[in-house]
Amino acid sequence: MRHYANRSLKRLSRQLTEMKKREDGFTLVELLVTVVVASILSGVIITAFITGTLGFQMTNETSDLRSEADYLIASVLSDVNRTEFDAVTEVDGSFQFYRLSAPGISEAGMIYREAGYVPTDLILSEDSFTPSNPQITVERMTIQLKDPVFDPRRPTYMTGGLIEIEMDLTQSNDPDSVTTFESSIPF
Repeated sequence: MRHYANRSLKRLSRQLTEMKKREDGFTLVELLVTVVVASILSGVIITAFITGTLGFQMTNETSDLRSEADYLIASVLSDVNRTEFDAVTEVDGSFQFYRLSAPGISEAGMIYREAGYVPTDLILSEDSFTPSNPQITVERMTIQLKDPVFDPRRPTYMTGGLIEIEMDLTQSNDPDSVTTFESSIPF
């Protein structure tokens, strides 16, 4: 056993002596290859990080614009529903909402309406929309009535149809990125 241990120690001593004699280190080629590989890996990692950051930023901006469009449409819908209107007229792109006048009873006991339609306070136009977020601007707004149903006794009054609103919104800090939103409100 002693002989085996002695031989192992001699072999280990010889290997250490050989390692001391050799001057170990990295060659210039090995260093250059390492630098190139590290540069490629860091480029890939930085590109992936920047792409992810830009994607997140675009998603965030689109979400802000979508939230603002939802707010604008909800405020119009709320105003329209609150008026409890019976008819709409359009004059030069503005929509005036009307209610039927309150019925009266004549001396003979007959129910009648004196004036027909009475205007409400709500007038819907392209200027009716004011964003809640100061960083978002309304670039363009169109309001159209689709498939209107006209009152047969008063043909200028529409009693049914679809109010279609189309708006282009943009972030104030990036005026080139315009996003279009559309919504329809039945009445």
